[in-house]
Amino acid sequence: MNTKLSGAQLVLVEIKRVGRNYLPLVENIRSRFIKYIDFCPASYLPGTATQGVSSSGDMFFTIFNEYGTEEIHREMPLARFDYSATLGVRQPVCSKISLQRSYINCQDASQVGKIAALVFWYDLPEYSQRNTSDKVVTDAISIPLTTAVRYNALPDTDRLTGKRFRRILLGNPTITPDLQNGLDMSKLQNCYITLRKGTYNILENVPVVLLYQMQMLEKTEFQNIIFDFQNSYITIGGAGTIPNVATDYIGKSIFFNLQYEAK
Repeated sequence: MNTKLSGAQLVLVEIKRVGRNYLPLVENIRSRFIKYIDFCPASYLPGTATQGVSSSGDMFFTIFNEYGTEEIHREMPLARFDYSATLGVRQPVCSKISLQRSYINCQDASQVGKIAALVFWYDLPEYSQRNTSDKVVTDAISIPLTTAVRYNALPDTDRLTGKRFRRILLGNPTITPDLQNGLDMSKLQNCYITLRKGTYNILENVPVVLLYQMQMLEKTEFQNIIFDFQNSYITIGGAGTIPNVATDYIGKSIFFNLQYEAK
């Protein structure tokens, strides 16, 4: 199986009750071939003040095929999809699925009223390409955080324009190479990245911690994806409700290494 990734979207699942909580219909991915799904423990989510589900205990995930007639995975512990537990060894889905028939079965009453964050990784051939070279170049960017409620734009870096990216690697330095203060991992847990090409979201609200590869047994590799830096951004979760967000986040930067195909 080709394990390289090209598109991703965060899906927020409201836990409304003990029992079955059905996933929302997301038009953008309803007909996509889903490779993997990550559950992301989180306290603060993009665009909402509602608390996230921070533990996968006593929660089970059932996934239906695209026609809603057959279970692909039945009552699998949500922990099997938890990136912090699987260390990059993801459970394959490898199918088109029916989101509105799939559900999280919650048996923990303390989670009712929260939101579970799932990242769907899918094939996006329109914005990815096959390898034309084995050589890669590594670059670096720092993204300054200036707002807790709007978008924090990626730097418009000419040298990276038009590149085809294979790896996007989160770092957590205390001081970045351009002498900015970095975020520690506990703060990075609440930050999300969207990469856009034109008006299309290649990666949409993906938790940046999914791109931290230092301790992963299997590393995430992209299929030479393309995106526009001037249209891409970081979002801080919680819609401005994180305690001390103005001092703990604003004025600091998020650091990435970017590896792209050498031409």
